[in-house]
Amino acid sequence: MTTEQLQKEITKFIEQTLFLLTKNVDINKFQKILQDNVSQKRESATSTVEFYDRLMLNMAYFVENKMAWETIVRDTYGKGQVPKISFLENELMAQQMRVRNNVAENKDAYTADFHKRYEELEVEDEDVIYDYAYASVDHALRVDFITLVTSKNATILTQGNIEETLKIIDGYIAYHSDQIVNKMTLS
Repeated sequence: MTTEQLQKEITKFIEQTLFLLTKNVDINKFQKILQDNVSQKRESATSTVEFYDRLMLNMAYFVENKMAWETIVRDTYGKGQVPKISFLENELMAQQMRVRNNVAENKDAYTADFHKRYEELEVEDEDVIYDYAYASVDHALRVDFITLVTSKNATILTQGNIEETLKIIDGYIAYHSDQIVNKMTLS
């Protein structure tokens, strides 16, 4: 099998796996969880800027988690190894704690950057809420995807070009996240 054919097989596997993960997703359940989170952050904030900051800090957490997730994939699948599910769960938990601490330690720098963006982009509630919902769904799909393929011992992901494979995973996760969030009504 050529490299191109192999990458096509990997793409097909990723596409099918994410389709299976999302085909029966309960949009209302996701929407309720996200709306509850948004409402809680809005109610506990003393200003619109503080409300946006809280959502944006969650997004920073999701973005940093994505980078750490990619490192796990490169260090396991990228090196020809399907990790044990216990290793994966421990790594995901450890990474979440590191990321949470890092976001907390860099909160002031993050919020200063956010404030510039709010003004430059003339951000409104629906912009920040959509981005928060998208990042949240993206994060959930990423964790579910890696957990599922690891539990299924998906050796196909150990083959091919790992950077290309990560781009393909990102593309399909982005597509499905967008599809899910666009079916929600959040305020």
